[in-house]
Amino acid sequence: MATISLIDLMKSYGDIPAVKGVNLDVADGELIVLVGPSGCGKSTLLRMVAGLETVTSGSIEIGGRNVVKAEPAERDIAMVFQNYALYPHMTVRGNLEYGLKNRGTPREEINRRVREAADILEIGALLDRKPRQLSGGQRQRVAMGRAIVREPAAFLFDEPLSNLDAKLRVQMRVEIRKLQRRLKTTSLYVTHDQLEAMTLADRLVVMNSGLVEQIGTPTEVYDRPATLFVAGFIGSPPMNLIPVSSLSGNEVSAGLPSGTDIVGIRPDAFVLEQPAEPSLALEASVELLEPIGGESHLHVRLNSSGQSIVLSVPGRPEIAEVSDIVVHARLADLHPFSAQTGRRADNP
Repeated sequence: MATISLIDLMKSYGDIPAVKGVNLDVADGELIVLVGPSGCGKSTLLRMVAGLETVTSGSIEIGGRNVVKAEPAERDIAMVFQNYALYPHMTVRGNLEYGLKNRGTPREEINRRVREAADILEIGALLDRKPRQLSGGQRQRVAMGRAIVREPAAFLFDEPLSNLDAKLRVQMRVEIRKLQRRLKTTSLYVTHDQLEAMTLADRLVVMNSGLVEQIGTPTEVYDRPATLFVAGFIGSPPMNLIPVSSLSGNEVSAGLPSGTDIVGIRPDAFVLEQPAEPSLALEASVELLEPIGGESHLHVRLNSSGQSIVLSVPGRPEIAEVSDIVVHARLADLHPFSAQTGRRADNP
């Protein structure tokens, strides 16, 4: 196991910057998830750590050793790809053994590692099958097994679940988290799926246009997004971002930090009845009611500005579509942002 440190890491393709001065310290045994929309630079960052992309400037340290000029095989890492990257002509056993044979690992040691990986991933019954005889989930287990037998200092995961169906993604997400906790191997994991990121990570690194917008635990990032981008990206449905100019009531504006011109409100922070605490009241018209299991998503349009927002409310409220209602949010649940800086207005 090892720490990973990225220091002022940059990557450009000609004049086009893809990763812009990233600094990150990954603790020994920590699972860090890089999350952001397509094209934000997260996979490029991971590939630089793996040695599959050259570094324009900056440093990458694995276990305290600068590996910027080291070949991928010299970095003591194992990577799991989204397309599994299995050898189709080899059995599962052959795929697991291949890298170890190339490194000259003794046969007894190979057998031990393959047996242990097969037990951990419950693929012992699949060892004599070819990849074409496996389901998507089984192939992904084999891909992870190939990484495990390496016994590397760090695991790198590049959107490993993106080719699986929704139900299997949930199952494999749980298994990857349990596996990482059991092995305690330092891990960098890339995904564009913010729910996947929230449930897997010890800490999140939220990226946008090659920059790191915020680093923190999933709870920290959700409860206190540092920027307008993070506020709109993390959470499902995402945070509602409402211009202060469209809020009625001078007492609300007066209570916001200086420089606040956008207020963020989580969908689940809204209630349909006025709370006892100081709150914001908004008149709106109902556009759509979506029952989703134990809760409902209520799509409404604010009368003051015509802006559409989303509420998450428990149960199935008896509200007619195309009706007028008043929705409330506690002042304590408002997130103040500056449109000029794109950041929170209440940061010290």
